[in-house]
Formats: sequence, structure tokens, C-alpha cells
Amino acid sequence: MAALTLSIFSLLVSTTIAIEDFQNTQFTYKEEWCPFQTLPLQLNADRKQFYFQVYFHEIFTGPNSTTTAAANPNSDFPNFGEILIMDVPLWGHLNGTNLIARLQGVATQSDQKTFGWHLSFHIEFELPALKGSTLMGMGRALQLTTPREFAIVGGTGVFSLATGQMYGRKLSSLNENELWIEFKIVGYYTPMKKPDW
Repeated sequence: MAALTLSIFSLLVSTTIAIEDFQNTQFTYKEEWCPFQTLPLQLNADRKQFYFQVYFHEIFTGPNSTTTAAANPNSDFPNFGEILIMDVPLWGHLNGTNLIARLQGVATQSDQKTFGWHLSFHIEFELPALKGSTLMGMGRALQLTTPREFAIVGGTGVFSLATGQMYGRKLSSLNENELWIEFKIVGYYTPMKKPDW
């Protein structure tokens, strides 16, 4: 018990020293702070901007369906509580050629007054230069309105520390079984050094 009390006291002292050092204009690295380190703030000199225009092609039924219902509870308002799982291609052209990425995630009908969906998803890139990199997005989609707007809340790979916006507008579809949305994706990322392992 005494050893535990001593360890907690040592941690509190180290934390206090670290906070006091933040108030100084100079930063001194102390080896005993490991494994947690606080590093000086870097300015956004390395921040880079990106822009994509892609076409989201959702198919609701059939063998090529890109969306499936995971839950569809009974409710007074149609579709309230429904959960959809999505794996939708993002094409470089409206004719469905040049696969850029796949949008994968969950859509939840979370509005009892209108057809309003909450989306949480990631975009996994298929282009060789971006293979394995992702962007994370969240937002609300009103089924009957356009345009749509989603926040970019993170990224991995090339797009580390990504932030930005996704703007979508519904395009006319050939039939009711599919949905085409034009997306313009604008944001920033900051390259980071990856671990060696």
C-alpha cells in the first residue's frame, strides 16, 4: 500500500512539473516523463489541402446491392430505428468507371419527424498512391432534400489528422433502386512520422 501511495505521489509531482513547464516560453524534455511525452506545438507549416470529386452509387436491392438493413424495428414513424450497413463505391466518373474509393459505414434513421439519417463512415481509397489510406466522416442526411453536408473528422495513412467537409448533391437516377450522389470533398491533413514497427 505504501509503494502504491508513493507511486501516485511521484506521478502527481511529475504532472505538476510538466504543467509548470508549459507556462514557460522554453520547453525542456525530461527523460523521466516517458512513456508519456509532451512536445512543443508545431505550426501548420506542413498542413496540406486535398480535393476530390467523386460519384457515390448506391444500389438498394438485388445481387449488386451496396446497402443492407441490419435492424428494422417496428415504430410509429416509418423507418425510425432502422440501421443500414453500407459498402458503396465512389467512382471517378458518372458512368461507373475508375474506382477511387469505397464508402463503408452505418446509417441510422434517428429522426421521428422526418426521414433524417445519421451517417458514420470511413472512405477507404483504392487508388495505388492512396491504397490503405482512409478518411472518417459523420453527419446528417435528409432523405428528401439536397445538398448534403458531412464533416471529415479524421484520417489515416496519407490523410493523418484530416479535417474538412464533404458536400453532396443528389443526381437523377435511372430507376428507384439506385441513387447517384456527386460528392465534392475538401479538407486538410498533416503528414506525420509513422512508427518504425
